[in-house]
Formats: sequence, C-alpha cells, structure tokens
Amino acid sequence: MTRPILLLMLCWLLPTKSWAQAMPDGLVDVCPVRADESVPPAQFDRPDCERLPLYRVDPQGRHIWVRLQVQPDQPDSTDYLGLLIAAKASSELYIGGELVGRNGLPGADARSEIAGRMDVVLPLDRARLRAADHAIVLRMSSQQGWLQLVGPIHAIALVDTPDVQNLTLRYYLPSLLPLGVFLLAAFYFGSLMLRSERRLAPALLTALALLAALQLLLEVSRGVLAYAYPMHDLRLLGILGCAGAFGLGLVALLTHLYAPRRLAPALVLAALAMATVLALTGAMDSRTALMLLIGSLIALAAALLGVRRGARGARAYAAGLALFALADVVDPSGFIDYGFYWLVALLMVGLMVLQAAAYSRERRLQLEQRVRADRLQRALEQVQAERQPQVLTVPGTGQLRQIAVDRIVRIQGAGDYVELHLDDGSQVLHTATLNELDAELPPNFLRVHRSHLVNTRHIDRLERSEGGTGTLHLRQGQTVPVSRRVMPGVRRALR
Repeated sequence: MTRPILLLMLCWLLPTKSWAQAMPDGLVDVCPVRADESVPPAQFDRPDCERLPLYRVDPQGRHIWVRLQVQPDQPDSTDYLGLLIAAKASSELYIGGELVGRNGLPGADARSEIAGRMDVVLPLDRARLRAADHAIVLRMSSQQGWLQLVGPIHAIALVDTPDVQNLTLRYYLPSLLPLGVFLLAAFYFGSLMLRSERRLAPALLTALALLAALQLLLEVSRGVLAYAYPMHDLRLLGILGCAGAFGLGLVALLTHLYAPRRLAPALVLAALAMATVLALTGAMDSRTALMLLIGSLIALAAALLGVRRGARGARAYAAGLALFALADVVDPSGFIDYGFYWLVALLMVGLMVLQAAAYSRERRLQLEQRVRADRLQRALEQVQAERQPQVLTVPGTGQLRQIAVDRIVRIQGAGDYVELHLDDGSQVLHTATLNELDAELPPNFLRVHRSHLVNTRHIDRLERSEGGTGTLHLRQGQTVPVSRRVMPGVRRALR
C-alpha cells in the first residue's frame, strides 16, 4: 500500500532522479549506535555490524547507522540535489562525518527521539558529496508508533526538487475521478434510500461508496499532509479498517439480495476469516488485500446462487465480483493501490444503472398496483351503492314520501331544511341536513359546495372559473357552484 505507491511515484514523476545505491555487492552497512557515539563510526566492520539489502533495514525499536553509496546521474550539474527519505523513522544525514541534515531527532528510546516526517527531502551539497566519494551515512531510529511494519523504509533516492508533497499530490491527481464517482454514488444511493420502501440495499450501497471514498482519502493523505511518521500507523489502520468494512458490506449486500436467509451465517464466516487473516498475516498490504478478497469471494458465492435461480441482476454482480477477486489475486499490491478504486468506481457506475432500472420498474409496479387498487375501490363502492337503499324517505304532513335516489338531481341547503331537486323539475323540502344526507346517500352524490350535493350521473360538464372556483352544468339545464376548496377533488371524481 505504501512502498509500491512511492516507488511508482518516483519512477514516473522524477525522471531525472538517481536512486540511492547500495554497496558494490548490492548491500548496505548497518551498525547499532553506541551510547558514546555522536558521529558515524569510521569503520563499519565491527562485530555488531551487518551487511544486508536496503529493503531489509529495519530501524523500528532500534537506533542504527546506515552507510550507502549514492551516484547522481549528472555529477557536474549545478541543479538542485536532494535526498528523499521515505521511511517510518527519524533520521540524520552525515557526509564525511559531518551532520548536513536532519528529519526529527533519532534516539535510543521514545523519550529521547523526536519523530520526523514520513517523507522528507534533505538538501545535498554536490561538492561535499564528491569529496566523500559519494558515501552517505544515515542515523535512524523508529521508537514510536503502534505497528511493526515488514518494510518500514519505502524509498531512499536522489531527487532534483525539494517539494516532495507537491510531487506526491500530482501523483494522486488521477484518483480524483474515482473519488468523484464514490461521492456521486453515495448521494445517489442515499437519496434512493430515503425514497424507496426497501431501504436496506440502498443503505448498504451508500455505506460501500462512503467507505471506498474514505479509504481513498486516507490513501492520498500521504500526498497532501506532511505528517510525522507515527501517524503513518494510524493511516494504515484506517485503510485496513475501511477494507474490512467494505468486504463485510459486499457480503451483506449480495447475501441480502440473493440469499437473505444466509445473511447472518455469511457475515459470521467473513468476520472469522478476516480475524484469521489478522492473526496469521503480518504485512499490512497482505492484510488489506486479503480482507477485500474474502469479502468479494463470499459475495461472489451469493451472486452465483442468484444466477442459479435466475434472479435479476445476479449475472452482472457475479461478473463484476469475479473480476474484482481475480485482480486481487493476480496483483494484490497493485490492486489495493490502484485497481481497487477504479474497479469499485466502475462497479458503482454499473450499480447506479442497475438500481435506476430497478427503481423505474418498482415505480411502474407501484403505479400499476395503485391503478388496480383504485379500480377495486370503485368496484367496492359500486357494490356498496347497490346495497344501499335506493329510495329516500321524506316525512311530510301526516305521511311519509319515498323518493328514488336516482330521481334526485341535486340537493341544496335552505336554512333548517334542504331542497331536493328532482329530474322532473319539482322540488321537495326535507328536514335532514346536508351532512346527514352526504353520509346516507350513495357515493355518486358529491359534495361540491357547503350548500350543494350533486348526483354525478346528472352532470353534463364542469366549467372552471377565475379564482379557482367552478360551475357544474347539469343535463336538466341547471347550474351548481363549485367551491375552490373542493375543486381539485371534484375534477378527480369526474375523470
């Protein structure tokens, strides 16, 4: 996660640089710093010294001298020359036995050490370097932090610029495109979660997008922040945590979609496998890659169950997860540095397309269900209307008069009475209130005004007036006002 990034960065961004060279046999000399030593030893042939490859030098929990050879590409150039030290360590640079640069303060223990920056460029004097036959000595220690890294020294190189942060940031610029995709996906799935009745899948997709974005931000933070080397452990732990959570999120999503009854066992299996990886694997790169591989393989198994049942979208998920797992297996380091972010970005774009199609289908089904429900409601109202009394009993002087409700064209309030307007043009007074009749009569009687009930079977047309009110024209030539408050409901009822 760290060493491959920095090596690629230097190869791409610093074409005029020279690598710090080991001794002629490919090794560097390493000696422990003795308590009485304030300058490098004259000879590195003491019994407690050793000769080993630079990548195996480990200053963690140690206080050491490291001697190596450097050779500029253009020894006679007058351009800037600096030594890039990318390592989890504090360091001092000596040329010809003299201190010429410092990054923090190396020490024999955490109390005496001042933590240096993770990435630093120390300036070099070309003349002094030539006088020392291009030999440099580093005093290094790494007494702080929380992790014991397999490779704490990521790179030592000659560079032609002092601004390592600017170069590192330029290296990370291509990562802005996946970051934009992650944030867009998080917004899209988050809004979908709020609108959808089935919220678990959009919620998981939102979490996956945010985890990928956070992991990418932690990855590029090294190119943005000039942090002290102990913070590098926290950065690595954050990346590892995001990778583990992302793997569990993949398992939860695919199992929820295609094997919901196996959701809990799948998550337990993934968690146990990840815990085993943490217990048996020491390298942070390997841990991160295996976290993602475990999640993708278990999620792939769930997707294949969906393919077997012919579930919608399962083939696309299975293909994407198979590519995801294959890239992780073929090149774990490259996968967690680059491939993961680009593949997840492509996955998110594909999922947004699939989810948009699924949401469209869901909305269409909801509309069809609503139409069927409306039809059923109208049928029930029709049955209810047929079961209701088809006559209205109106008390009169010494007698009761029964009037067929189909003959009633409209009913108008008149003080303590109501007027029943019949289809033959006659009018009958009734002692009931409009509210009572509105509840008693069939659904085809519509309250269009506080003083008017209308039998919709006698309506000829609705005419809208200025101000939002309206007028109903009846087949008998009569007109009835429609209040602005009930106008929308009247229009819906007459469709």
